[in-house]
Amino acid sequence: MDKIAGWLIVHTENKEHLTFELKLGKNIIGRSTPKHKPDIPLSDVFSSRRHAALIVKINDINIYEYYIADNADVNDGQASKNGTYINGNIERLANRAQKIIDGDTMQIGLTKLVLKTADITVDVEEAIKLVKRQEYQTTVDFQKQDILKKKL
Repeated sequence: MDKIAGWLIVHTENKEHLTFELKLGKNIIGRSTPKHKPDIPLSDVFSSRRHAALIVKINDINIYEYYIADNADVNDGQASKNGTYINGNIERLANRAQKIIDGDTMQIGLTKLVLKTADITVDVEEAIKLVKRQEYQTTVDFQKQDILKKKL
């Protein structure tokens, strides 16, 4: 069995704190359909089927590193329709992978997911407790951002 590299925990207002295990390599995040089963399935109509990829690597000193890319194919495909946002920043994540750290919040559609890393957090129960104590990240209005860009 693969070692757990961390967790993504749903931390969205009025939603259950679902937890997803992260494995070494590429973890696909997206909307689940009968023909498409991502590693991290979201029931969010604003999420693409292959919305994003969270990539976990081990660096030279045996510590996990985490990267998020707005398209699940990481530069081999189109960006997601509604974008991926980090820590409430209104700037949409670019197609290239961006490094993220423990406690960062990713917004995919209207769903917000907090990264808890195995190097810092002992187990999933502790990860959930820590996330529940966090304030909710501001929700980026990606539809408004799209309208503003079209006007420019």
